[in-house]
Amino acid sequence: MARQLLRYILFVALVFSSLFASWVWFRPYSWSSDAAARCKVQSTLVTRDESYYWVDVHLKVNTGVNHDLQKPVLLETGSGAKLEPAETTFAGADMTKSREIWFRFWLEAPQIEGPLNLHLNDGTLSIKSGQGAPKNQKPQISKFHH
Repeated sequence: MARQLLRYILFVALVFSSLFASWVWFRPYSWSSDAAARCKVQSTLVTRDESYYWVDVHLKVNTGVNHDLQKPVLLETGSGAKLEPAETTFAGADMTKSREIWFRFWLEAPQIEGPLNLHLNDGTLSIKSGQGAPKNQKPQISKFHH
């Protein structure tokens, strides 16, 4: 009787932990995003390179709208510095109708300590809201979904 009860408890715990892991993996980066930005953040990769960081932001363009190539894209740091992307990659043959965009930014260690906001189109997307830098050793990559 005690073994059956233990098996049942372990089975229920396994099911709940599997559901939680699936929910964490597949949930969006942010539950709400600025509609004026026309995009949603899919993920962010942070790669340490000596005392600098590469921050790769993967965006998915909202259905029915296009990214405006005429408007600047800037990453604002907690200190107020505004950085242009070092690289931009569009998914698809036509940049004006791309459904996914990757922006790559080069940040110094103090710049990644505070919040990071991405200004594009007519809106703002939160890339990082907390304080502190990721604890990765070089050249480790950290991927963030939330």
